[in-house]
Amino acid sequence: MRFKAPGHRFYPIFLCCLLFAVIISCEDHSSQQVQAPKTLIPFIKNKEQLRQITESSGGRLLMVEFYADWCPPCKELDPILEEIAKESGDKVDIYKINTDKNPGLASAFRVTGIPHVVFIKNQESVSFLSGLYPKKMYLKVIGRFAQVLTDKKPGAPEGAT
Repeated sequence: MRFKAPGHRFYPIFLCCLLFAVIISCEDHSSQQVQAPKTLIPFIKNKEQLRQITESSGGRLLMVEFYADWCPPCKELDPILEEIAKESGDKVDIYKINTDKNPGLASAFRVTGIPHVVFIKNQESVSFLSGLYPKKMYLKVIGRFAQVLTDKKPGAPEGAT
């Protein structure tokens, strides 16, 4: 006498379903585009774009983060920069530069570690923070350099320019 498993007649159906699931899971999804998360911070893609931004900024403070997609501290900095962009957008313009795609720009700013945030005013680097810092440190630098500087003559009385 031979013993049959209770679901033996459903075995071919089970195999077909399993094969179908394997085929579907192995399907090539590379043609589907993954949308990047929406951000308030624009990306600088090349040296010419950076030059245009700095030249058109006038006396406005620019904050440029050098980052890489694989960098965990850079990913931690993203929401901090987003908050700063929302809260301090009237004082500073924030941009991002991918060091893997723009090694020449990273070299020009002497970036040796990431995240590396450079503060630019009047087309000159005025400060930088290398590494991950609390939000208040970035705000402190913004507060220091986002002030409108007046050209005071030495020895001139207060209010004279």
